[in-house]
Amino acid sequence: MDIPYYFLQMGICLLIMIFIFLYIYFTRNFNHWKNKNVSYIKPFPFLGSIYNGILMRHCMGEIFSDIYFKTVRPFIGFFVLDKPCLLLRNPQIIKRILINDFQYFYDRNILNNKRDDPIATHVLFILKNPEWKEVRSKITPIFTSSKIKVMSKLMENVAEEMVHYLNKKIQHNAIIEIKDICLKFIVDVISTTAFGVNAYSFKNENSEFNTIAKTLLDWDNILNSFRIRCYILTPKIAKLFKMCFLNPYCTRVLKKRFLEIMDSRTISKINRNDLIDILLRMKENKQFTDEDAVVAQAVTFFVAGSETTSSTMGFALYEIAHHPDIQRRLRTEIGNAAQQHEGINFDSVREMPYLDMCVKEVLRKYPVIPFLERKCNNNYKIPETDVVIERGTPVFISVLGLHYDPQYFPNPEVFDPERFSKNNEDQIEKFVYLPFGDGPRNCIGARFGIVSAKLGLAYIISNFIVDICEDTQDKIKFNPNGLVLSSIKGISLKLRKI
Repeated sequence: MDIPYYFLQMGICLLIMIFIFLYIYFTRNFNHWKNKNVSYIKPFPFLGSIYNGILMRHCMGEIFSDIYFKTVRPFIGFFVLDKPCLLLRNPQIIKRILINDFQYFYDRNILNNKRDDPIATHVLFILKNPEWKEVRSKITPIFTSSKIKVMSKLMENVAEEMVHYLNKKIQHNAIIEIKDICLKFIVDVISTTAFGVNAYSFKNENSEFNTIAKTLLDWDNILNSFRIRCYILTPKIAKLFKMCFLNPYCTRVLKKRFLEIMDSRTISKINRNDLIDILLRMKENKQFTDEDAVVAQAVTFFVAGSETTSSTMGFALYEIAHHPDIQRRLRTEIGNAAQQHEGINFDSVREMPYLDMCVKEVLRKYPVIPFLERKCNNNYKIPETDVVIERGTPVFISVLGLHYDPQYFPNPEVFDPERFSKNNEDQIEKFVYLPFGDGPRNCIGARFGIVSAKLGLAYIISNFIVDICEDTQDKIKFNPNGLVLSSIKGISLKLRKI
């Protein structure tokens, strides 16, 4: 026999054997939900049930929303690669998972990669129990209503800078990329309120903090998207390839900058009672003995706050531009409240119920965090069923699906702030409106984000007429690479000075 031909045959046989082995390995769990008599999305070998999400054809929020609407049952099974997962639909079961039976679901599925990512391993969103509980209790005091009221004075200064910047901007071009403006605003807000420094985003287009925020939140960067996707959906792959949760360069720069700020604060002995002061006290009291643990809290606040709040403001202005009647009503309310409280401030914003209704409806239609995830820590029998969720099983909740379910929100595609009027809000079923999650692991910075977003919106609406233009999308299309909801084309609007 010809020797090269023999080796070719052997090579082909070996490849076939490897393929068969991998096929058996990646399909070994595919009867998991069938054996439990649970309806499920049929998986494809090697990719599972959400291959469009794995291949980044649709954003993950839309993927889970599609699964949500494939059944009317309380829950449905699916697979991420070969891993059995469960998506919950029933509000009563969701309540149990997030609150009543939290002791079974206190961790998220997301990877905590202590070996390869020493900063991200201390991020509150990623931390596992009991470390998560300890860190959260230490960070919570910065988000009290009284602390945020003090911070709001600094937010007002940033909002005034934003208005000044926009006045100059529209002299040259009335068409504005509004998401970029909102990101500048919230980056400056976070920098001044939490870290005691001015990021100067409106004075310098290439300011350090603003550039880092854009880089970290750039969903068009495939590596950014793939890395975070793996951390949440396929932790084993992230660990195998030693991935970092966030862009390594950005985290190094932020670490260096935050440590410089903390050293400067220690020398000056100035007490601003902000996040830096709280972290310094924790460090002095040896509550945080690891330098990376201290930096991680600052990085978390910077990254999470920048994306969620700027997107909420951008989506709000997009809807307001499409609904002039809503915009006029808002402007009237803002003007009246400002007269009573000597300007747009923390107190006057609290006296703007229609603005509150509008923001809530924005968060319904565009929940920036479009899904929640937990991991089952111990075998859990779903009440009133025979189904046992086995230890280690990821459990998902489609916030986007719930928010667009006509059973709970009639005509869900319509932007209607009246859903959240005083009379109507009480009629909304509990645990179907979850823009910040719920239970012990809900969003710790929700109150801060809402106040800053309302202040920013109030300043813009009171100073400018916001209108659509030829570049404005008829309907927002979400970036398929994103884990959060973000517009794939940006949000272009026309601003006119009042």
